[in-house]
Amino acid sequence: MGEDGPMSQVALLANPAARSGRAAGDVQTVVDRLGTRGVEPFVLDATSAREAASAAADAVASGVDRLVVFGGDGIVQIAADAAAGSDTVLGLVAGGTGNDAAEALGLRVGSLEDRVDRALADPVPVDLIWTGERHAVTSCVAGFPAAVNVRAEAMRFPRGPSRYTLATLAELPGMRPGRYRLTLDGEVVELTAAVVVVANTAFFGGGMRICPDADPTDGLLDVCVVGEVGRLSLLRSFAKVRTGAHLDHPDVSMFRAAAVGIVALDARPGLRADGEPFGSLPCDLVASPGAIQVAGALTAPPGRA
Repeated sequence: MGEDGPMSQVALLANPAARSGRAAGDVQTVVDRLGTRGVEPFVLDATSAREAASAAADAVASGVDRLVVFGGDGIVQIAADAAAGSDTVLGLVAGGTGNDAAEALGLRVGSLEDRVDRALADPVPVDLIWTGERHAVTSCVAGFPAAVNVRAEAMRFPRGPSRYTLATLAELPGMRPGRYRLTLDGEVVELTAAVVVVANTAFFGGGMRICPDADPTDGLLDVCVVGEVGRLSLLRSFAKVRTGAHLDHPDVSMFRAAAVGIVALDARPGLRADGEPFGSLPCDLVASPGAIQVAGALTAPPGRA
């Protein structure tokens, strides 16, 4: 379906609570812009994550042509999980705090109207991460960043990516590396790590390039492990993650595999994905090639700055 072609069925899944509720006023702007493009979307009820997941699943099951998603990474994950393996095209309109999925796929730039227009563009196949039960879009995270994400989620101020910076500083005094067992395409590695990230795309934590070479079209997952580092060294590493320069740190290791198993031997078992709770360890993660079709996506890895 071309960018200016007919669009018979479009649903809009919006999170009015995104950006601490400030996104609510933008939902009508999204609807109005779709109207100027000849699209009258069916607006799905999404006042909670459970309602959003149910509404998205029902829309995809009904055969909706396109599911336009307005919000941050959490609601993008819900929509992607619903649309995975179907013919429904996802249109991602960045409107949350982190927006790492939109950033990685080149869909965050421009005005809100520009972003809505790209949600009606031609689709591009994009990989997902699959656990056997649900999908993730950007990355799955264990260790220190997972604790940071929990704290950032509970903070009401400041708004935007700086929230993650303050949450990092607040969590740092309690940081303890843990032991993990990773299985990478059948090869077992045991290591001590403060951070384990299994990534489909380059960004996490509000624009940090944790796996700068991750390609969401190669059928592989990039794994970043920050090893047995002290608090100050970890803080310095995170300062470099913004540009991808952390890859030069001697305690940072990178792996690539189609299937990754993670077992927490003496580490915190919590797992986060796309900035949201994602179960616990042990966990098996598998790349799901071309699982979704994303409108207007640019899938070349952003690389290191």
